[in-house]
Amino acid sequence: MDALNVAFTRQQSLYQLVAERQIQERRLELARLQEQMATGRRVNRPSDDPGTYTRSQALRRLAQRYDQHERTLTIGRAWLTATEDALSTLVDLFNSAYEEGVRMATDTASTADRATTADVLEQRLQAVLDQLNARHNGEYLFAGTRTTTQPFQLSGGTVVYNGNDQTRQLEIAPGLQIAVNLTGNDVWEVDENGDGVTDFTITEAWQDLIDALRADDTAQIQNAMARVETARDHLLDRIAQVGETSRRLSMAETELQDARLRLESQRSDLEDADFAEIAVKLQRHQLSLEATLQVTSRLLQTSLLNYLAP
Repeated sequence: MDALNVAFTRQQSLYQLVAERQIQERRLELARLQEQMATGRRVNRPSDDPGTYTRSQALRRLAQRYDQHERTLTIGRAWLTATEDALSTLVDLFNSAYEEGVRMATDTASTADRATTADVLEQRLQAVLDQLNARHNGEYLFAGTRTTTQPFQLSGGTVVYNGNDQTRQLEIAPGLQIAVNLTGNDVWEVDENGDGVTDFTITEAWQDLIDALRADDTAQIQNAMARVETARDHLLDRIAQVGETSRRLSMAETELQDARLRLESQRSDLEDADFAEIAVKLQRHQLSLEATLQVTSRLLQTSLLNYLAP
């Protein structure tokens, strides 16, 4: 009888080990399918599919780089918008100065009117300087890379530039950088003849008109107006330059969005779960687990009788 008990105990232990292993395997698979259903991802950890997991993580790191480029594009667009606003205000100021010159350039304009207009323009020169010193998020737009230093100052009746001529480069796509700023020299200095030599600055053109009005000289006023007009056109060219940079940013953004869509499609193919397929597998494994539990229970209950049967 002792030998019979020992044999029975061993057989029962073997049944239990096999059954427990099968039950554990089915429960683990069921848990994995439930996780896939909950997360929507077929691969959640390296053990699910090492090769797919590695490729998926590489795509996720690339997506993070794309996120950074998108944030950089947003920063660049905001900077260019602020730049265009400052330049547009400068154009308006120079238009108004030119219009004042037109009024005062006739022989019928009195000396007093010209002197009064000169005073008005001298006061508005501060508005010109304010736009040349315009800031965005606390940084000076037209200071080159010295964005914490006020670039333009009026010293002894002369405007001086304290910035530099370095560009602010932003990486807007993998391996692609673009300058999003105009330096103070770009905006301030006028190359009238297109020979690469500065002929005058926009503040000098403004001051020329003030001096001509105070000199009460019609011919001098007309010559000064020509410079003011050239300065205005120079500013319009800078607005066009900003517009071209904005266009390039828009193109880069479109290309980045297209690349991101392709990347997300690849990642989805690797990671995303097929809910219909998982639902079928989930039901099948649930039924399999229940069946295994029932069979195991019956086997363990009848194993002694089966062993004692003649």
